[in-house]
Amino acid sequence: MSTRVVEVELADRGYEVRIGTVVLASAAHSIRAIVGDDARRAFVVVDTGVPEGFVRSLSGDLASIGFEVCIAEITPSEKIKSIETFHRLLVEIASSNHTRIDPVIALGGGVVGDLAGFVAASYLRGVAVIQCPSTLLSMVDASVGGKTGFNLRVPEPDGEATLLKNFVGAFHQPRLVIADIALLESLDQRHRRCGLAECIKHGMIAAGIDGGESGEDGNGGLLDWMIGHLDAISGFEPATIEELVARNVALKAVVVSGDERESTSAKCGGRMLLNFGHTFGHAIETLSGVSPDPSDPGLSPLHHGEAVALGMVAACRAGAVLGLCDEAVGQELISMLVALGLPTRVAGLPDSGEIVARMSRDKKAAGADLRVILPVGRGNCEIFRGVEPAALAAGIDAIRA
Repeated sequence: MSTRVVEVELADRGYEVRIGTVVLASAAHSIRAIVGDDARRAFVVVDTGVPEGFVRSLSGDLASIGFEVCIAEITPSEKIKSIETFHRLLVEIASSNHTRIDPVIALGGGVVGDLAGFVAASYLRGVAVIQCPSTLLSMVDASVGGKTGFNLRVPEPDGEATLLKNFVGAFHQPRLVIADIALLESLDQRHRRCGLAECIKHGMIAAGIDGGESGEDGNGGLLDWMIGHLDAISGFEPATIEELVARNVALKAVVVSGDERESTSAKCGGRMLLNFGHTFGHAIETLSGVSPDPSDPGLSPLHHGEAVALGMVAACRAGAVLGLCDEAVGQELISMLVALGLPTRVAGLPDSGEIVARMSRDKKAAGADLRVILPVGRGNCEIFRGVEPAALAAGIDAIRA
């Protein structure tokens, strides 16, 4: 099987993203080559949703070349992405006698990758981390770029607590990312769709990204390529999904290479453009009683990709209200989301003012200004500050069932 390699160019901290089927089989030897012959321990943080066969295979391969393997399991959720879990992992890695030259390996989705990455960034002031994403969302987004961390729960005056997404963390780039498409076969339909939302997000910003390629058509062609392959993407046809992952990783690599730490002064928005749909999405993602299927409240709360899908719809509507883009931009987005089974409206949302207030606490706020990424054309977005609350409310109203 061939392996596709995307380079994330960050001078002496650059790394490869290897994409293909059964590429996890070569992971142990690749890790050994990166960390050197003196490393003796591997701390592997495993998503309990990863099929046991993959875990046994990776552990056996590591042990066969001289690693003492310590496995820490996580059943991922936004609630478990917490300081308590972070502390537990730190205690476990310290108890395993992990040293500065030994690697941390994340085998799982975004929650596992973020937590394992922050453990690696913090333990002994920083050790190597290898990302082995097991979900489509983590392959195309979370595993690439070095964002790590966990959520923070902040008490409110009424006694309730607000969950602030990814408010604690650090930038800590992986030494290698191994995206094995075979791992995606175990995903249920809901998790597959959630990953596709992040792919659509990339398509919605791609034309405004300078430099690099996202497949042979270039960045601007990503949206058209996805529209032209919607049936194969929806059916999760392996070769198409591999191409989809490669194109999306290529785009993210260009963005991260040009703006590693989400600078507020980055040209054309830089890495912050990757948050398209997220400011709206994060504000509704953890709300109880909000389900992607109004007829099935048991699906609450929203998954991240579902919240991002809704956030993109809201952002397009807000952009249209402000005269930044044509209504057709949002209509095309909605057509893609519907074709891939993602929600475009939900029931159970609170008052728009409450959601706007939650948005104002987003970590992307700067001083007193909320920064929102809004479309200015097809496949092109920009960052806006001080957006009129009425436009934000119009966006939220557009996703009410």
